[in-house]
Amino acid sequence: MKMKAGMVLKEVIVGELTLTTGMPKIGVVLTGATREELLRKAGQILTSAAQLVVWRLNSYQELDNRAELVNTAAQLQQVLGTIPLVAMFAMASGPADIAEYYQTYQTLVNNRSVAAVDIDLAMVNQPDFMTLTQQMRVNRIRLIASQTVTTATPAELLTTYQELAAVVRVTVAGQDAQVVLALMAATEQAHQQLSVPIIATATGKFGRYNSICGQLTGSAVAFGHVGRVGDQNQLAVSQVKQALQMLSPLEGV
Repeated sequence: MKMKAGMVLKEVIVGELTLTTGMPKIGVVLTGATREELLRKAGQILTSAAQLVVWRLNSYQELDNRAELVNTAAQLQQVLGTIPLVAMFAMASGPADIAEYYQTYQTLVNNRSVAAVDIDLAMVNQPDFMTLTQQMRVNRIRLIASQTVTTATPAELLTTYQELAAVVRVTVAGQDAQVVLALMAATEQAHQQLSVPIIATATGKFGRYNSICGQLTGSAVAFGHVGRVGDQNQLAVSQVKQALQMLSPLEGV
């Protein structure tokens, strides 16, 4: 996919994984209440085609136990090997959640427990944001700036991409085909205009269409599921890989 004349896509390395144009990397979302559950699911992911793991922290029961949090993250990385681990929360519902989220992120960053941190756009204006990102730069941990929207036009979604920085991710609820099509159109335009890797995510029953069209739209990551791990509305990561490979001639990859 060609970009504007003179524009060079910035490759971004997350752990040992390079995000760039062309064939999207395959990601899966990991959730679990306990270390045992997380490690069991991580073992399933390791034997799959997944190349990136997003650890959604909301359901983890030991967020206030820093030693246990760091230990769990270390064991997850040990199980996953070279597959990078990205920490993220679903959007905070209030100041108390935001404070807890930043404390958790800070613990993971200070201990170099993850390869990247995904932070919602609504949280970047918090006082702790600059402190966190400074420490992330020191520890060479990548920032993924993200936003989740329920409905929007392609123009509004394109504006969202442009407002974000570093690696950018936009998520829509894929219960409506028109919303997913709007996301895909905006992602393709953003890919032409921005020099950073972009990630388009759609949850819900139409999300799988967005995933397998990643090469067409320029999304750097395509999400699937492994067994019961991840969004069950997505295709299995093996199916995502097969679909991307089947479609790659259309993109000249």
